[in-house]
Amino acid sequence: MDGEMSNMSLTRGFFVTIWISVMMFKSNDILRKQTALRGEKKIPILIGISFVFGLHVIVVYWWYWNDEILYPLIMVPPKVIPPFWHAIIIIMVNDILVRQAAMVLKCILLMYYKNSRGRNYHRQGQMLTLVEYLLLLYRALLPVPVWYRFFLNKEYGSLFSSLMTGMYLTFKLTSMVEKVQSFFAALNALSRKESHCGAYATSKQVSAAGDLCAICQERMHAPILLRFKHIFCEDCVSEWFEKERTCPICRALVKPADLRSFGDGSTSLFFQLF
Repeated sequence: MDGEMSNMSLTRGFFVTIWISVMMFKSNDILRKQTALRGEKKIPILIGISFVFGLHVIVVYWWYWNDEILYPLIMVPPKVIPPFWHAIIIIMVNDILVRQAAMVLKCILLMYYKNSRGRNYHRQGQMLTLVEYLLLLYRALLPVPVWYRFFLNKEYGSLFSSLMTGMYLTFKLTSMVEKVQSFFAALNALSRKESHCGAYATSKQVSAAGDLCAICQERMHAPILLRFKHIFCEDCVSEWFEKERTCPICRALVKPADLRSFGDGSTSLFFQLF
């Protein structure tokens, strides 16, 4: 009887995981399209999207309220050692839902920069990138409590259990170093006054270049001078470099950014299982 209940719970878990995965992929697409609208974004639409995303997260966690799926969110191992596939489902459900919860925060950022004075798309992109790297850091920690409890299963022998636990924690510690470095790099980029694309151009340089951005064909806002001596709006050239690695005019190769940008509102879609 217990085996049948366990199989039913596992089957339900797989169906729920598939559902929330589809929902997460669709949500990511919606958020990217809203981010691309820039000044044409509608606050009521963003509020509605945030409500749907948040409600979906709350309903799924309420559905699993009697399971120990909430413990890893606060870095507490489950009370009972989970079977392997149960552990996988716990990790995947949390991994997907925390991404969707972060999408609510990203929608709030889009609303904030929609209402702020001036064009702050570059700063908006930096904030979205910072949120994503913080999310990647947190998601890397989420599986630790589950696998810690799983590997401490004394049925396999105390020595084997201790060895596997130690190996896993060592592997996780070394892999976390890169995540921490990326987060602080994103934080440092946010605090820098200069642009990552180039130096801010002087009024004399802008006048000599004609005062029109070659990308948007409008009067330049926060003009950036590239090392090729071409000048563009900071927001325009930042958006350009999210897709291209060449100068918009001369097509000279630009050094790739040290840090991947998530300024388009996207969320990393790979699953963090270990």
